[in-house]
Amino acid sequence: MTRNSEIARAVRRTLILSAVATAGANLPIHAQDQPAQPPPTVQTVTVTGSRIVAPNQTSISPVTVLSGEDIVNTGRTRVEDVLNQLPQIFGSQNSGVSNGANGTALVNLRNLDSKRTLVLINGRRLGPGDPSGGFARNTYGADVNMIPETLIERVDVLTGGASSVYGADAVAGVVNFVMNTHFEGIKVQGSYGFYDHDNHNAVNSILTNSIPPINVPGNVHSGFSKDVSFVLGMNTPDNKGNATFFATYRNIAPILQAPFDYSGCTLSSGDTFACGGSSTSGPPNSGGRFNLITNPTLGTTGPSQTIGPGGSLVPYTAANAYNFGALNYFQRPDERYTAGAFIHYEVNEHADVYNELMFMRDDTTSQIAPSGAFYGGNPFDPNANGALTVNCGNPFLSAAELGAWCGGATAGNAQLLIGRRNVEGGNRQQQLTHNDYRVVIGSRGDINDAWKYDVFGQYGQIELGSIYLNDVSWSNVQNSLLVDNVNGVPTCQSVTSGADARCVPWNIFTPGGVTPAATNYLAIPLLAKGTVTERVVNANVTGDLGKYGLQMPTAKAGLIVNAGFEYRQEKSDFEPDFAFINNLGAGQGGATLPIAGQYSVREGFLEARMPLLEDMPLAKELAAEAGYRYSSYSLNFKTNTYKFGLEWSPLEDVRLRGTFQRAVRVPNVGELFSPTQVALDGVTDPCAGPAPTLTLAQCQRTGVTPAQYGQIDSNPVSQYNGFIGGNPNLKPETAITKSVGISFTPTFADGLRVSVDYFDINIESAIQNPNADFTLINCASTGNPLTCGRIHRSNNGSLWTSPAGFVNDQLVNIGSISTRGVDIDSAYRLRLGEMGRLGNMGRLNFSFVGTYTDKGAVSPQPGATYECSGFYGGICQAPLPKWRHVFKTTWDTPVQGLDVSLTWRYFDSVKLDSSAPGLEFLGGAYAAAAGTAGPPATDLHLSSISYIDMSAGYQYDKYNVRVGVNNLTDKDPPINGSTTCPAGPCNGNTWPVVYDVAGRYLYVMLTAEF
Repeated sequence: MTRNSEIARAVRRTLILSAVATAGANLPIHAQDQPAQPPPTVQTVTVTGSRIVAPNQTSISPVTVLSGEDIVNTGRTRVEDVLNQLPQIFGSQNSGVSNGANGTALVNLRNLDSKRTLVLINGRRLGPGDPSGGFARNTYGADVNMIPETLIERVDVLTGGASSVYGADAVAGVVNFVMNTHFEGIKVQGSYGFYDHDNHNAVNSILTNSIPPINVPGNVHSGFSKDVSFVLGMNTPDNKGNATFFATYRNIAPILQAPFDYSGCTLSSGDTFACGGSSTSGPPNSGGRFNLITNPTLGTTGPSQTIGPGGSLVPYTAANAYNFGALNYFQRPDERYTAGAFIHYEVNEHADVYNELMFMRDDTTSQIAPSGAFYGGNPFDPNANGALTVNCGNPFLSAAELGAWCGGATAGNAQLLIGRRNVEGGNRQQQLTHNDYRVVIGSRGDINDAWKYDVFGQYGQIELGSIYLNDVSWSNVQNSLLVDNVNGVPTCQSVTSGADARCVPWNIFTPGGVTPAATNYLAIPLLAKGTVTERVVNANVTGDLGKYGLQMPTAKAGLIVNAGFEYRQEKSDFEPDFAFINNLGAGQGGATLPIAGQYSVREGFLEARMPLLEDMPLAKELAAEAGYRYSSYSLNFKTNTYKFGLEWSPLEDVRLRGTFQRAVRVPNVGELFSPTQVALDGVTDPCAGPAPTLTLAQCQRTGVTPAQYGQIDSNPVSQYNGFIGGNPNLKPETAITKSVGISFTPTFADGLRVSVDYFDINIESAIQNPNADFTLINCASTGNPLTCGRIHRSNNGSLWTSPAGFVNDQLVNIGSISTRGVDIDSAYRLRLGEMGRLGNMGRLNFSFVGTYTDKGAVSPQPGATYECSGFYGGICQAPLPKWRHVFKTTWDTPVQGLDVSLTWRYFDSVKLDSSAPGLEFLGGAYAAAAGTAGPPATDLHLSSISYIDMSAGYQYDKYNVRVGVNNLTDKDPPINGSTTCPAGPCNGNTWPVVYDVAGRYLYVMLTAEF
């Protein structure tokens, strides 16, 4: 039986289960004593995915709804954590990212990157959340830290392009936060929670047997969180208006990786796991790594050595690698304040004036291992080898060091590749502060009995402040290694010359020789600030042309249209300091460059909905929908987007729908205006290592000489340089999105709802990197001069030991990105009293949301396509399970006010991307990095995993208490080694953006409403 057929059978079984026992969102908590329901009323609503205001309107596009009650029941205090439980949403920037964090919380719908997901508040845009990025994957998008969880009425998640309705960026879909803007009374809510974990992973024995041994506690309590919110809402005396005010405070403690057995050391990939780490080492593992540059022109080196007792030199081995990962945060500390108001007043039927005011301040700190003189990383080496200069007269050199590096002579200098952690200086920390403001002012109302209008202006601003601590300065490192004996006192040459009177010698040549004064001298703070602003003006009208007789004779309602104009301006300005810009920070991996730019767009849009048949045989309803938007950008390009949709209800119980849409995404400010630079980018060099995976002839095409073949070091953590950055010549990318679905709400099974939707999204002329890894393979295989011209090797043939080696991987419009699959959304409520002998046992509510992702393909270059659905790794990045689901059961007990919920979250297994179609070449690269005969056995797959969450709530009068535990059984996350663990989304030998990494989460929440 094939894997796909197994999944299909599992889906069918789940559908059967859902049809028997599933219940939906938005159901009342208590089953008993429900008042008799009045007959259905005609409600005028606007649905997500359309601007048309119509009676009893339903979305023609597939929409998954998460109610405010569902959110509260999870016990989670971060909106992104709640959303990431939905199988349509994948990991992005969140609290689990430490190396590469920008402090935001982004939404990544369909794993198409957060920049292709449009986030709305009450149907209006939430602007970009950070000015510092945009060109890197999953660093750009709206920051949902802005959203006050306590006021969320529901969240609508719409799949597929919606650019004709909302404008650019809605390629993967839309996430619309519908807020409670009509609250009346006082609501006070507070919650407290923490993680609890018992260390019981099989890798525990690896820790205790490592040198030196690593000991972790038997039990870990961490990540303590506190959240308090206050809401005050009041209606005007004439009940024509409402003002809802809110204020919230959240404080979350950090979670360090060191106490957990599966992240207590940086695991090396291989046939079996072992504790590994970075070759830029230091105490207690070693005295650092040193290689003499024997030929600066060719970049050839002597053997790798480390400092032994008494300044002796001993061979550097894998046991000397530095355990950097344990010092990273699994969860960043976070302190957030929000405040604001939603106000509206109906002056008359022609003017309902509204105002939204929102403010957020968020402070968070990322932490990674200490900085230092990173091996081969000095960007100021005149020979472009990344080396540092040590004078042979340095009084700290031992006889062994002097003999090995200077031939025993005290005159002249030695060029060394040095990898020495500044352990004495502490861990690197980046303090990130965001102050966000959002204001909306508008008016809506009736023009006459056929036409309505809505006019609003919107302004948003995000202010970033960043302080990076405990990094070291490359120039100070170099100065501190050029030391003379002046009257018996080791003195920096820069002090003697007057070039730098502050210099303090850095004695890394003698164990225990580093002084606090030297550590202070090396330290360099790095500062940055930035601002993003968004301005929107929108005016639109909705007309019921049926009032003028424009309707089909076979329908009861007529043509409804919406037309309007929108102006939007986005401006970003990111200002790093001199040290950032000039790559002075040794622990940065490259320069952090300023970004400044803006663009504006003027748009006109039209949308129409036409009922074709109503209350006819085999046509309870048949309606068509269409939309068009024309956009003119200040960047000298214009776009056209459109949609067509059809829905058909042959019976009242069945509704079929289908859409075809053309969406666009314009390049953001970061993609357009980010300066280019050499920084970490690729994950493989197939010509590196003692046994390259490519032949000599193939490697020669990539710039390797016969003398270098087999002599180029491979990077142990699969990080290689790329020439990356923005491109002012970028054009919009376009997407064709299709969806077909069926919704079944049988009258013979009261409370049952089942929806199945197929989605297909294909992005052409995608804004992406050509992909450095594919560039290397393409060049080696074809010798294409255009492709090979992107490869620039350093003197020693390396693509990582110095900035002189890199692959040009600048953003361009190239290739395509596509995904397709099936969503299942079902619900059922079952009154146990209707089952005979069970009597009055309350009610069971079941809900089920599942997604099968059949395709997740990327074509980074013409003729090159790879598949990521069901895979993970260096290129596919975070796991993309083919199947995910959330199945929730809630029992509204016969005890008045008491409910109990049980939730099953499931993630399918994934394989290493070296076995993915189109990525087979990665097998040799991973093998070379891990030192194995083939792809490392430790990383070949990540097992499927199920999480069980449980909660119980009790409502007494105006008070509610809810207690719960997520990951009830304390499941460990799936783990993989460093070879297949790209920095950022992979952290602590696992993927915090996907899996629960800190054990079970226990919480209590108290709510009082008056």
